Amino acid sequence: MEEYPNHWKASLLGEEFWKDAEAYNQPIHDSIEADQNIEADEDTPLHERFPFNLEHEQNTHAPVAGSNDPATERPSRRRFSMSDAFTGAPLATARVVELSRRPRSQSPRPLVCDSSTSSSRSSSLIRSALNRMACFMKEDSEAETELEPEPEPIQLIPADEATPEKLLMEFRGGETWARLTIDRRLLGIDVFWPQDLDEKDKNTSNEEHSDKKAKPDLVMLDLEQMAPLSQFRNLRSLKITGMMQSYQKYIWQTAWLNHNLDELEIGMALPPRIRKSRTGNWPYMKGGWKLDPAHYAEPVYYGDGSGALDPKLGQAEYLDKMVIEKAKVCAMAVGRTRQKLAIRTLILFGFVVDADPFLHWFDVKRLKCINFKDYCVDAGFWLCQPMKKVKVIFPRQVPEKATVARRVDLLSELKVIELKGGKKVSEKKYTGPESLV
Repeated sequence: MEEYPNHWKASLLGEEFWKDAEAYNQPIHDSIEADQNIEADEDTPLHERFPFNLEHEQNTHAPVAGSNDPATERPSRRRFSMSDAFTGAPLATARVVELSRRPRSQSPRPLVCDSSTSSSRSSSLIRSALNRMACFMKEDSEAETELEPEPEPIQLIPADEATPEKLLMEFRGGETWARLTIDRRLLGIDVFWPQDLDEKDKNTSNEEHSDKKAKPDLVMLDLEQMAPLSQFRNLRSLKITGMMQSYQKYIWQTAWLNHNLDELEIGMALPPRIRKSRTGNWPYMKGGWKLDPAHYAEPVYYGDGSGALDPKLGQAEYLDKMVIEKAKVCAMAVGRTRQKLAIRTLILFGFVVDADPFLHWFDVKRLKCINFKDYCVDAGFWLCQPMKKVKVIFPRQVPEKATVARRVDLLSELKVIELKGGKKVSEKKYTGPESLV
């Protein structure tokens, strides 16, 4: 912040807020780093972690022989009381069945013969009452089971599917989220959602369809359908492609809450459409494009606050520093966050990009690679001096332009040519099959 104060003053909440937020969040950041160090130690073999005190570590919790410490004694089993029989607890039910099935020979014989008759009679009455009560409880449980059918188990998506290598296509959100386990480390979804308009035009007349054919429509997945994405906490790699609108609101919140997110890939379904009269020279990052060697420029902002480019400049997805900032505030309210994003590799497709998001929110110690795939636009992209070793990848080969096609009228333009010895002998207009004879 001290090196680039103007950029932080141009942020949404201002320089003073983020100075206070950084001081507040520093202990949380340190705890995240400490937890990661512990996880790294757990991945190493035990004999390498404790080479000299292995025996002590294994016997730390073993009880000492002859010790009278109540903490080391085995807890005594709770005795069954008659009050448990009327609570409906599973332990009471099991005890009732046990008592009802105990043979009479196991009951103690009294010494006095007169009390033997009354004791036997009372024991029989108690056994009968308990047996009857156990039957009632069993019938009630069976009746409840019959009234409430068990729901069908959810078919979970296997861990080797819905990954960056094997995308879950035409993702609809909704109940599909329940099929993705929350402890996933890899997640890949494609939200491109085509819909055929033939279903909408079923009630139209055949005459209308004779002149016009139904064209496919593109339906965008609702923004709030992406909200459950921020419930994941163990993601290492996240890939979302086929976007028809911006979902950066929840994508960046997810990035803040996943402390080990190494790779993030975001791709649009359509390329940007830029108004050159407003933007000037914004080149595509491909072919002969070169990274600006400058390590500083004045702060800029070309977004509309939602992740999209300002409509005055065109229609495109914009790598929005304001949206990343809002996402950090939301993430800090619900969980722990780092000071900067944990991302090591960022992959973009169809984005308009400038330098400010990287200067503000990406960790210079972690970011290693930025991969601009097809149709990314340079709106003033540069990297600060500490990021000079970050690898920037972009398409080197420029695809050939498609040949412009036109509609051909076969009846007026088709001709029949006669060849002999590889040379053209005659040429006439095609008038039908008879002209080929």
